[in-house]
Amino acid sequence: MRLVNRLLATLLSVALIALGVLVIAEVIAAGFDRGPAVWDWRAAQRWAAETPWQHVIVRIVCIALFVVGLVLLVAESKRPRVRRFRVARDAEPGTRPVDTAYTRRGVAAAVRSAVARIDGVRSARVKVKHRAVKVSATTGSHNRATVRGLDAAATEAARDSLGRLQLRSTPRVSVKVRST
Repeated sequence: MRLVNRLLATLLSVALIALGVLVIAEVIAAGFDRGPAVWDWRAAQRWAAETPWQHVIVRIVCIALFVVGLVLLVAESKRPRVRRFRVARDAEPGTRPVDTAYTRRGVAAAVRSAVARIDGVRSARVKVKHRAVKVSATTGSHNRATVRGLDAAATEAARDSLGRLQLRSTPRVSVKVRST
């Protein structure tokens, strides 16, 4: 959403600059009693004065603007992506609390390292979201009982790793172990 916000802000600022230059050019042209310099705004003014609100084109433009505004409102009200996971530490009495947090990448690295240390796990990939941590581990074993055992061990290791981080709200952990 950040990219969309920046793109929309850039487009809006360029449009406002262009509109400002257009207005300046038209004011200068009107000051010298010349016709329209760039845009025949008097024709647009006549059209707007003669066109009733019930006209089809006016309704289409209004509906389009309403839909665009609604889409922007819904897009902006979406919860932003979590960038930091706050640590739940109590401040000592009489001291100011310190804002301590881990990045998503840091949480993923801690969980990945804990799961990769398990004997039998070849590699681990971790995706960290606001409320969930998804671990995808691979093993060389084709034995189903071994894979299930590694699944339980990896889940426990991921939960222990998150517990050691002492996050304010611990995300849900899901682990999937595949054999290669």
